Amino acid sequence: MSRILFFTFVMIMISACIDSNRSAIVFPTKTLLPLPTISPILTFTATPSKASLPPPTLTPVPPSLILDDFPLAVGATWKYSAKISFQDPKDYEKMAAWTGIITDKVIDRKSTAEGKIVFSLEENLEPTPPPDVWRQSRTYEYTIKDDGIFEGLGKIYQWPLSNNLSWKWTPDFEYYTNATSAKNIEIPYGKLNGCYLLLTVTNPDVSENVFCPKIGFVAHYYKHFGTLQNESIELISYEAGQ
Repeated sequence: MSRILFFTFVMIMISACIDSNRSAIVFPTKTLLPLPTISPILTFTATPSKASLPPPTLTPVPPSLILDDFPLAVGATWKYSAKISFQDPKDYEKMAAWTGIITDKVIDRKSTAEGKIVFSLEENLEPTPPPDVWRQSRTYEYTIKDDGIFEGLGKIYQWPLSNNLSWKWTPDFEYYTNATSAKNIEIPYGKLNGCYLLLTVTNPDVSENVFCPKIGFVAHYYKHFGTLQNESIELISYEAGQ
């Protein structure tokens, strides 16, 4: 009988030791890595609205309303200071930069049989950028149709602009331009309020354009994430056309 009691006592002690060892095991905890932060391109204030507005329609509006906001007219001239950084062709791990003046001027206006108004603009970059800079002197067109202004297939402006407005930038891709009110804009042209930040994000790049009614585009910021190329373009002067 004593042997049975002794054996039972030994088994209880062994079981207690095993449970004690199990409870002493400490599993390592997962370390959460901090989320990356993305620095904004802009330094002024853009205020999104809490309430979403209905999407724009393609209902034609009188061109006079659009032109009152965006004063396109023959002779109208916008002059910008510009800095464009690009990958150094001799060493792609380094960035090179071009700085200069960009001048956009409306040189022609014509109407089409479909009721569209087409403005031709001439863009000059001085001094001439190196060939690795994508933006070069050129001639391009703004077309007023339906309820906005188009450059090629891209819709660059929607009437009427309002806070938290969104429209499809191009029919070929699911990319959208989002407008938010912008204030306290300080550029070489001066300090501006009552403007709009127009943000367009695609797979390879981000475009931020600042539009001020009665003037037009006063700033343009661009980042390309493949072959690196960045643009910072800000208005210096504006001269109305006729």
